[in-house]
Amino acid sequence: MMPKFYSRNSLIFLNIFLLFLSFDSYADNVSEQLIKAEQIKSTHPIEFANLLEDIATNTVQLKPQQKYLLKYLQAYQLVFTGKAHSALPILETILSSDADKMIKLRCRITMVNFYAYDQNWTDGLSHLSKLLDTLPEIEDEELKQNGLALAAMFYNQIGQYSLGLKYAQNLEKIALKPRQICMAKMFKIEAIFNTSIKLTDPVLDDALDACKSEPIAENLIRSFVAETQINNGNFIEGKETLLKHIQAIESTKYVRLITRAYSLLSQSFFLEGDLKESERFALKAITLAKTMPTTRKVVESQKILYEIAKLNSSYELALQYNEKYIELKDIYTNKSSEKHLAFQLAEHNAYEQESQIQLLNEKNALLISEQALDKAKVANIQLMITILTVTLALLTLWGGRLWKAHKRVKELAEYDALTGIYNRGHFAQVTNSALKYCKNAEQELSVIMFDLDHFKKVSDSFGHACGDWALKATIKACQSIGRQNDIFARLGGEEFCLVLPSCNIAAAMLRAEACRAAIEEIITEESGCDFSITASFGVTDAKRSGFNLDKLLADADFAAYASKNSGRNRVTLFEVP
Repeated sequence: MMPKFYSRNSLIFLNIFLLFLSFDSYADNVSEQLIKAEQIKSTHPIEFANLLEDIATNTVQLKPQQKYLLKYLQAYQLVFTGKAHSALPILETILSSDADKMIKLRCRITMVNFYAYDQNWTDGLSHLSKLLDTLPEIEDEELKQNGLALAAMFYNQIGQYSLGLKYAQNLEKIALKPRQICMAKMFKIEAIFNTSIKLTDPVLDDALDACKSEPIAENLIRSFVAETQINNGNFIEGKETLLKHIQAIESTKYVRLITRAYSLLSQSFFLEGDLKESERFALKAITLAKTMPTTRKVVESQKILYEIAKLNSSYELALQYNEKYIELKDIYTNKSSEKHLAFQLAEHNAYEQESQIQLLNEKNALLISEQALDKAKVANIQLMITILTVTLALLTLWGGRLWKAHKRVKELAEYDALTGIYNRGHFAQVTNSALKYCKNAEQELSVIMFDLDHFKKVSDSFGHACGDWALKATIKACQSIGRQNDIFARLGGEEFCLVLPSCNIAAAMLRAEACRAAIEEIITEESGCDFSITASFGVTDAKRSGFNLDKLLADADFAAYASKNSGRNRVTLFEVP
């Protein structure tokens, strides 16, 4: 099962893993009925409904916690039968009551599952945050593992794959039962696949082995194997991986998984040049996914149909496919933005709540201080000591804030606020010092300048937030292969400069090429948008341009423009005319 997708079965699939609570203290017949109902609620719905009806006729005999458990099971039955909106008020009532924390946790798990199915990311994140806050207090290991699995699934669904990976790994550490182990590895594979981390064969083989008794999970992981092969250029191998197991995939009856497989097969046949088979599988994917036409793989299938029609010179059909592709892509992008916005809002609310708690603590501290002062009035000496103490504390606080403010002003004066590297003013100061040192010490110095290709198009197409993400991702990629004493600065817009003290021109060229390759390999899907990043580089050194900063920058910039005029995404060495 692919947890990032949404279907009516997603709520049922995860809740099958939720095991019943321990109620050893309830020895009466009603307790036994409740426990049995809890055991069979997902596997035997008719018997479960009959049990609830029998228990409801004897509510007078129920203890308070048993009544809360009955209410939870009745709400669960409503969710299971597609009446989740009727169940939500019941679950909210239990959460605001004095019900046992285990029952409340189960209510939140059910609610988060429903909100994931309903694509209500804001409310889902709110309840998930509260669930994770209470999870350390839960002694039941099974229930704790269910909470971790839910967190991994939900964060993968909203595209926060780093958090999804974190909770999947936490689950993997403590999972003991085969199904829970499979869930942990499935969520982990999905999270890794959607980040910059490389999926290795041992990790994939381990996950496939753990899920061999879970057909949906096993074939979902296998689809990641195939997509990895296709993305690496081994599209024939990826195609064969899917075709070998296509019957097993289709037998799961899980639409999201089957659609994904059809879309990948269409892509691999297209890359192979078999347009007929590519078109057949693309149409199968779109036809099968009529109720969910805006998933990523369906959108990709629509694009392939457009490309095929264009290659076949069927321009009228190509226009129809292209219009549909643009429409679905816009809807998919908007939904991704909604998820990102919901996550940002949840983070903001958490910060606001933390600030309110801090304010209350400060008010309480102030009240305590006032009470202490009132009592100290009986003795002047105690009053003086208290005043001195408070004065000293205020001076310390003021001094600390002044130091922080000074530090912040210094950072703003020296560093670029967006990327965290030197700004142009501080760069000139530091670089001139480096030039003076290298000249006196007779050491070499090289300069690399580069700017991002077609960056304005990225910002215009996807917005400034996406452009900012691209700039930060570029800096991160280049810093990962740099030296500690390199001077890295943002000169303005998408233009950057690297000054390499004690570095000859050959090493500088290798460094520039490494940065160019790293920028080109940036996976932009993490930003919520689909685009490519490349940069044009110019390189010079003190031997060619002298130890004058303006001349070094001018010559490196000249070489960078030569890279752009030669087709972009390349490195050019400045040659003295």
